[in-house]
Amino acid sequence: MFKFQSLGFSDCAHTKGANTDSRFQSPTSHTKIRLLHLASDSYRGGAESVFRNTIEQTLTLPNYEIFVASCDTLQTLPKGVDFQHFLMLDDWAMYSKPIGAIKYIFNLKNYRLLKHFLFATRPDIIHTQNYLSRLSPSVLFALRAYKRKFPHIKLIFTQHNFGVCPNGGLYNYKQKAICEECIGHSKFRIMWKNCDRRGRIYSILKGLRTIFYCGILMRENNLFDKILCVGKFQYQKHIDDGFSKKKLEVLQNPIQMQFYNPNVCLEDKEDLIVFFGRLAPEKNVPLLIEAFAKLIQKPEFSSYKLCIIGDGDDKEYCENLAHKLLNSHSTTSSKEILNCIFLGRRTPMEIAEILKKAKLSVIPSLWYETFGLVIVESILAGAIPLVSRIGALKETIEYFCGSSFIFEVDPRLSYQDRFKNNVGNLEVMIASNLQSYEEIWQNFVIKRQEIIENLHNPKYLDSLIKIYSLG
Repeated sequence: MFKFQSLGFSDCAHTKGANTDSRFQSPTSHTKIRLLHLASDSYRGGAESVFRNTIEQTLTLPNYEIFVASCDTLQTLPKGVDFQHFLMLDDWAMYSKPIGAIKYIFNLKNYRLLKHFLFATRPDIIHTQNYLSRLSPSVLFALRAYKRKFPHIKLIFTQHNFGVCPNGGLYNYKQKAICEECIGHSKFRIMWKNCDRRGRIYSILKGLRTIFYCGILMRENNLFDKILCVGKFQYQKHIDDGFSKKKLEVLQNPIQMQFYNPNVCLEDKEDLIVFFGRLAPEKNVPLLIEAFAKLIQKPEFSSYKLCIIGDGDDKEYCENLAHKLLNSHSTTSSKEILNCIFLGRRTPMEIAEILKKAKLSVIPSLWYETFGLVIVESILAGAIPLVSRIGALKETIEYFCGSSFIFEVDPRLSYQDRFKNNVGNLEVMIASNLQSYEEIWQNFVIKRQEIIENLHNPKYLDSLIKIYSLG
């Protein structure tokens, strides 16, 4: 881990005659290009896995020297990162609620640590991802201080959420509905709309936090030289909010091949339907449970099982709903749920093995998503994905598989009416795919082979190199 033994913070920031000090020479004077990866951590799923993948891929570049700043530990760092090139940052979640709330809005310690690290290591390129999760916007102010000293360094940002929304997902948890009210307007609306899933206090904290990254004190759009969106749908929402087209670029997330089952075939398939992901309200797992309960009432589908993989705030509710609906005709008082199993978290390899046996992987999300990674992972594992026609899910499934695996959702209705309609839509979609499964499978296999051939192309790293080179 990087040590600050001889370099004081005040020395780096305020030394007179700094232009003659070797520490303040232009970063571009190095033999190798110094690349700093900055994010919350690399050991969880979603955006964190993309951060990890990006580090691992750039470590293969012979002319780059890689540095990392995150809340990782030496044990969770991607293999190949020199521990002397690593800065461990401060995690607001490790503190008591009052102190954690302050650090959630602006973590002064991270500002000081990162600013010190930047002036000591002098990176040429800084690629930031998912900093809000655990670091706070304070890191942006360290980047700005460094950029002011060395204007020619490049600041790149991969936006994994909807930066136009202080809640990150264009979703109001209180109303259980898509919300775009902050697009083109004040981000303080989250405070009185009470959008955060944890309630009013966190909604207020998120509103206050916007001052430091999309408000009067700092704007991502002004700070970064290039902002990478992971899909066209997400890109357009940022354009709608006034982001500069010149700074925005679409770069799809890298795909982890650990989900890949090379030899999956029709004979592997069982009467099994799978959901895997976070059990949270916006993921809409109760919709799948309701649709499945109706499906298995039909004799031709009575043998089917539903496997739900993952944890989250909605797990207990989902388990109770499944028990109520699927055990309603049972004469036993067993806690075991008929035709359904909840597995909790599993590794990608374990999930891939389950998907190999599954006929369908269902993604019934209520919110937009920025990229349908679960769709691609399902395809790699050999399960046909069914998704709701909404946001980036629609964009991703149409790009990879066409529109035949999409079921309709209607966001204009009330939550109760929408849920009732969507249950019927999903049940019909599942039933129609199962009834013609053998024919659908043959077409899917052909398309899947084309997808896998394209995924083996090192497109992500090649695109990154161009972005790093051109800014």
